[in-house]
Amino acid sequence: MIFTARFKSSKAVLAITATLIIFGGGSYLLGWSSLLTVKQIEITGVPTLKSEREIAKSLDLSIGDKLARVDARALANRLTAIEWIESADISRNWLHGKVAVDLQARTPVALYTELGKPQVALDASGITFRLPGQIPDGLPRVSSSSVASGLIAIEIFTQMPKEFSDGIDRLTAVSPTNIVINGKFSGRNLQIVWGDSEDTSLKLKVITALLDRPENKSIRLIDVTAPHAPIVK
Repeated sequence: MIFTARFKSSKAVLAITATLIIFGGGSYLLGWSSLLTVKQIEITGVPTLKSEREIAKSLDLSIGDKLARVDARALANRLTAIEWIESADISRNWLHGKVAVDLQARTPVALYTELGKPQVALDASGITFRLPGQIPDGLPRVSSSSVASGLIAIEIFTQMPKEFSDGIDRLTAVSPTNIVINGKFSGRNLQIVWGDSEDTSLKLKVITALLDRPENKSIRLIDVTAPHAPIVK
């Protein structure tokens, strides 16, 4: 009986010792060993080489850093604080020692200028940002006294058929109910006092009908604020 108790006690000691060794070895591998370190940092979704270098600097990661100490969530939060980044996904590959950084840039829907401030890009959710790299062609220019008014102008722009919106050079949002459009339509430069975002289809039909009339070949302004009673000048 005494021998059996001692044997069981020895087994328990061995089990505890083995557990401590495994735990200690695992902790060493994760936190201190050179086996599980960063061997490669891959950054995707950046528009320019310059912005890639800026992101790499912001990450503050180096080859040889411990993989276990790479806080993916904290890094993602740090990156999404950069105005042009919409989302950031950070992953670690333990087998190859790679940290992958996948970025999603915000999509500009217009070039936006607020009174007294430099031109920036504007996305569909109303966030303004400076976009690194080349600005996409065909974006309308929106000037406004506020982002809210600017978004109304963008809403109007996105509701228009491409054959009409392609002629727009600039949208000015004096207020959410007073949008003014400048551009080239039917071969002539026009200013269109659009009004609010209501009755887009009707306003387009009225503008098309007015431009088709021979007596209107010299007009330079169309006011469709009240589309049932348009004004031409």
